[in-house]
Amino acid sequence: MKENVSRKLALTERLFLSVLSFFSYAFVRLYLATLRKTYANTDDYRSRYAREEGMILAFWHNQILSMPFLYFGKRFQISTLVSLSQDGELTARIVRLWGIRSVRGSSHRGGISALKTLLRLAQDPRHHIALTPDGPKGPPFVVKDGPLILAMRSGRPVIPLAVSYQRYIQLKSWDGFLLPFPFTKAYFVCGDPVHIMDAPDSEGLEKARKKLAQGLELTNARAMAMRIPKGAPSP
Repeated sequence: MKENVSRKLALTERLFLSVLSFFSYAFVRLYLATLRKTYANTDDYRSRYAREEGMILAFWHNQILSMPFLYFGKRFQISTLVSLSQDGELTARIVRLWGIRSVRGSSHRGGISALKTLLRLAQDPRHHIALTPDGPKGPPFVVKDGPLILAMRSGRPVIPLAVSYQRYIQLKSWDGFLLPFPFTKAYFVCGDPVHIMDAPDSEGLEKARKKLAQGLELTNARAMAMRIPKGAPSP
């Protein structure tokens, strides 16, 4: 399923995607419901929702599976970037069932149009934007320009997010996708806001890239530090 979805989908394709997305969502939702979740450093993050202060939420692509559990706002007041491929069409239908809007595009295709849409959405302080700075195809753990330009032009803070699992499998995908064991502990951490005020030139982008990468690294380190050492008694 790699072709562009700019063409109109046939009725059978739409039905297939609707059924597949529903069962995929239901399975993932039940599977993730078994996780024993712990949240850290979320007070300021939650209060920003209450004060209707628009945010850009950033996390690495390999942690995308359980990130809907770190969204504490109202349904359909958050948008995320989804590629224009047919795989992206399936993803868009699944995230819609989570109550998340999709803006179609990526750094490879439709990026400029998607950025304009995100900037328009960013004018509404009640609406939040979630992005994977290294998505959709990597390289892993490398911040791309899109989130930085969005932060620069919108003036919004970027909130680094991270999750770690007590027991998990790391897939041999480009991003090292994390798949938690059922019923394991999941540690969700909100990082401190990253304010990107640099000029949108090459020097400014590199400074901003380093700043956001450091924020993500620190937040991920906090999440990993919460894991119980192997062999230690579980509380």
